[in-house]
Amino acid sequence: MSWQQKYQEWLNEGSLEEAMKEQLTALSDSQEIEDRFYQYLSFGTGGMRGELGVGTNRLNSYTIKRVAFGLATYIREENASQQGVVIAFDNRHGSKEFAEWTARVLASQGVKVYLSDCLRPTPQLSFLVRHYQAYAGVMITASHNPKEYNGFKVYGPDGGQITLETAERLTELLAHGPNELSIEADALAVYREAQLIHLFGEEVDTLYLEQLTAVIQNKENIRRFGSQLNMIYTPLHGAGNILMQKAFEQLGFANFHVIKEQALPDPDFSTVVSPNPEDKEAFALALTEAKKQDAQLILATDPDADRLGVVVLKDGEPYFLTGNQIGALLLDYLIRMKQQNQESLVNYFIAKTIVTSELGSKIAQAHGIETRNTLTGFKFIGEQIQQAEEQKGKEFLFGYEESYGYLIAPFVRDKDAIQAAVLLAEASLDRHLSGHDLIDRLHELYEEYGYYEEHLETQIFSGKDGIIQMNQRLDRLREQSFSHLGEFVLSCTEDYATSLRTMPNQQSSTLDLPTSNVLKYIFTDGSWFCLRPSGTEPKFKIYYSVKDKSQPSAQAKLLRLQKRFQELLDHL
Repeated sequence: MSWQQKYQEWLNEGSLEEAMKEQLTALSDSQEIEDRFYQYLSFGTGGMRGELGVGTNRLNSYTIKRVAFGLATYIREENASQQGVVIAFDNRHGSKEFAEWTARVLASQGVKVYLSDCLRPTPQLSFLVRHYQAYAGVMITASHNPKEYNGFKVYGPDGGQITLETAERLTELLAHGPNELSIEADALAVYREAQLIHLFGEEVDTLYLEQLTAVIQNKENIRRFGSQLNMIYTPLHGAGNILMQKAFEQLGFANFHVIKEQALPDPDFSTVVSPNPEDKEAFALALTEAKKQDAQLILATDPDADRLGVVVLKDGEPYFLTGNQIGALLLDYLIRMKQQNQESLVNYFIAKTIVTSELGSKIAQAHGIETRNTLTGFKFIGEQIQQAEEQKGKEFLFGYEESYGYLIAPFVRDKDAIQAAVLLAEASLDRHLSGHDLIDRLHELYEEYGYYEEHLETQIFSGKDGIIQMNQRLDRLREQSFSHLGEFVLSCTEDYATSLRTMPNQQSSTLDLPTSNVLKYIFTDGSWFCLRPSGTEPKFKIYYSVKDKSQPSAQAKLLRLQKRFQELLDHL
């Protein structure tokens, strides 16, 4: 069916929701209409994410019902209806409605559902899939994306994001499923009475918090001295507030202050341009309050509380930590505590993504700990944990990615900002008690392992043509052959689309990771850059990393690498 036919079908649907009708009749630009109807939102291992609005290429109750029906069909195929599905949601526009529609459609097909009674963080959903021994989980969220977005994120029985095989099967089922406009279901109360939908409430907070104690390395330190650490926290209007407050109170951090203006859920994220803890601007209110309170640490979580941003205040000056730096500090603290307890480290492994700094790998290597590299996306780190458990191999110590996602205790199988926040607070307290801070420790690590500098460049490619342009750019780069870029001598090229690592002399070896549209260039001095289209947004991402003997020289080197690569792009 063409986009014109699909558009006409929606236009002629008499039972279309009033809000959808209004949006539909207001459309006049043919290019915009095409963009809304030329395809269904793509579904992958991260589920489905997109802008809210009318159309098959948007998030709305109809596209949600379509995916929910496909998921129900899959679960029935797997004979897992009684194991059921856990559903939670964040604070975004439509999140509660979409969660309830998902529950109703699943229940209409005989699938048992555990549904949250209010907004909850993504890591808690991951935990609850494991707790209820459910067959799947659904989180209605668009994570750190702008307010115009929402999403449908699917989890497997292990609490991790679904595998590629499951995503492919779901895509097949969606292609052969009923028309989205024809899917209906009874009211929520009908399925609750039939014992098909079960609501859960604050009792699950207690369950999660009991498990959270496994993250803490030195409970006595916190009990005795926790009040010495003065912290500011902002949930950025999202789902993290209640659980974070409960966690810090339970552990004994008495001076934990929440930014009132950002404490309540707000789908418009009214006090920030973007609810992303990677952005410095998101910390504006927290910085003002931190100066008033003379705080040492600021913590910020994104709307579904799976990403953590951190600012350390040193002599009143704010130091914004990158995701790579936070990861290195958390890993370093875990290692030091294990050493203090005289634990052997050689039976542990860490997992990180291929676009994450090598500083963590170097720290791990120095202590005999294996590093396992994965493709971008925390689902692959979750898979490493699952494989290690099934093979009874090495024990998971820590997993992280440069985009501010971390996991310490694998009772959750996705990134968990709450876990990361409590461990970082503990590490900060540990440094404070020795008369230092996390910035001091970071520089000690740089002195020992080299100064690492990283940069992420993001380019926006919108609409139908944007996806084509992103893929064409990578294809043109694959056709380029070079042995060096100025001072940077090529060591190898890693093309994850073909699973080949190729040397300048054209000798090649196989990459032991799933295929993905990612291209990475590694140079003889350890510098690298990596390119990939975003899996969740119309963005093209370029990651850079260099290492040198001092911070100024590393920063200068990074600029030179960026300049050389830009020159290459300009000649494509």
